[in-house]
Amino acid sequence: MPLRVLFVNPGRHLGGAEQSLLLLLEALKEHAVLSTVVMFADGPFAARLVSLNIPVVFLNVAAGVRRATRYQSARNMAGTAWLGARSIPGVARLAAMIRRGMPDVVHTNGLKAHILGGIAGRLARRPVVWHLRDFPPDGFAGRLLKRAARSLPSLVLANSDAVALAIGRAGRQPPRVVRVYNPVDLERFHPNRSGARIRATLGIAPETPLVGMVAHLTPWKGHVDFLSIAMTVTAALPTARFLVAGGAIYETGGHAGYAEALVRRTVDLGLGGRVLFLGAREDIPEIMAALDLLVHCPSAPEPFGRGVAEAMAVGKPVVAARAGGIPEIVEHEVTGLLVTPGDVRGFSTAVLRLLRDPELRQRLGLAARLRAEQLFPVELHAERVLDAYRGMLINVTVGQP
Repeated sequence: MPLRVLFVNPGRHLGGAEQSLLLLLEALKEHAVLSTVVMFADGPFAARLVSLNIPVVFLNVAAGVRRATRYQSARNMAGTAWLGARSIPGVARLAAMIRRGMPDVVHTNGLKAHILGGIAGRLARRPVVWHLRDFPPDGFAGRLLKRAARSLPSLVLANSDAVALAIGRAGRQPPRVVRVYNPVDLERFHPNRSGARIRATLGIAPETPLVGMVAHLTPWKGHVDFLSIAMTVTAALPTARFLVAGGAIYETGGHAGYAEALVRRTVDLGLGGRVLFLGAREDIPEIMAALDLLVHCPSAPEPFGRGVAEAMAVGKPVVAARAGGIPEIVEHEVTGLLVTPGDVRGFSTAVLRLLRDPELRQRLGLAARLRAEQLFPVELHAERVLDAYRGMLINVTVGQP
């Protein structure tokens, strides 16, 4: 009998979690898994699923729940209680949906989906898998999420050891935690990609040093630090140019006006014309290929770092923050350079070192591709997820947690 999996995903745009889920869904087709995706709202992610002939069902969830952010509404008990009350109708609808479909597994992909899907799955008496791709939020909501992880899911998948450790810090560990790194399409992100078209379109000569940042426009990704790094590097190497690729994908609070603020800061720093904002792009492999190196400088620990993994797959060296899940995939001085988070001077020094040493860039880039081939194959990811499903279902069958 085919395995039937109901995925629950709150995001409507194609963020890193959605990109990873798409690759998993496509790979699961080859294993005769019947997948359906429940979404909170229509958007680009749903359109991509439809194009792949993956069934999509929309769940009516209160707008306040969809737009709530880990940075605002749920940081205290009152905010969390308000969100909980607003979520009850959505939980009831999802539980009814699960009872009708009776999937073998309910697989949640996103913090809001973990709580709503976890409760609904328990109500419908179906095993729930949490796929954690973020650290627990701060405050009361984070403590509540850790406690819920001990009772709602039958299995927790974490996209790094750092995330797996974070979810189990408060008291007893969740029933079962399995680390499964996010996948990368190694055919699409490949060293044979050419960045010539990107450079020509942007008016950047082949010999011009080009540094990039690829990340969605959200404050914690560290765009402000990237601009400071660009200013320091430019002072030492005036020919250098910089790209920022990524758009605003969140409808949650705290993100409005961020893109405009970055553009204003670029002008204020005297970087107008030196830093180009490309917005959301579909040609990220070619953009990566056009770069000499990628910088990833988040202000908070990165759970995994999809942009870093994709740059490695294209054979580009990275300068990244030594925090979160990044040190698990980037080996310092072997596949990239690691810098203390927030150390603008340290990042600038590392960037200048790579720009001035093409042989080092080539050596790190070749090693990065080899590591990507070891860690990020889509089929390897799918097999590990399926193995985790099977182990969980055996435990559920014999009555274990």
